[in-house]
Amino acid sequence: MSKLNKIKQQYASFGMLSLLRWLFYKLFLEVDTRRKRIKSLYYFKRSDVRIGKNVTFKGISNNINIGDDFVIYNNCIFEFGLNAKITIGHSCLFSYGVLIQNTNNISIGDYVQVGEYTSIRDTSHRSVDANIPIKKQGDISDSIVIGSNIWIGKACIILPGTVIDDGVIIGANSVVKGHLKKNCVYAGAPLRFIKERK
Repeated sequence: MSKLNKIKQQYASFGMLSLLRWLFYKLFLEVDTRRKRIKSLYYFKRSDVRIGKNVTFKGISNNINIGDDFVIYNNCIFEFGLNAKITIGHSCLFSYGVLIQNTNNISIGDYVQVGEYTSIRDTSHRSVDANIPIKKQGDISDSIVIGSNIWIGKACIILPGTVIDDGVIIGANSVVKGHLKKNCVYAGAPLRFIKERK
């Protein structure tokens, strides 16, 4: 059946409004879906990552491993250095505006939810010498390890060298550094232990 006949059939079956919806889908939404699949394949080496609108990628890495059912909401940013390595497990979700800055090594387990506008950075500015401008002191990098079954609240900062064990909950607006123990709740800036999860 030719394209013209398909259009005629759509019009005859559903009327003008349905025809316009169908044309809109074919011209815009279907193209956008294909574009997202290509972007997913290019950056993550698999075409099934669900990528939202305005997701930005800076740089590219050959050491990216992504599990099944990875969802990225709108306006997230991924920055990859030349030697970056990142592993993300199954059933993970990055909410709106999450920033991943990866020049060293970031490992994320399964069933991890990252709240909107959270920043996960494995590199930070060196600032040891007060006589040299911070901008000229270079960067320091350290791995970040995030376990499985973790909920990171809105607008948290995960700093280099952080290890988060399985089952941890981190409250909104927390600054996270150090070793967070299994099945515990943490919150605050500076971060503090709140309670153990039963």
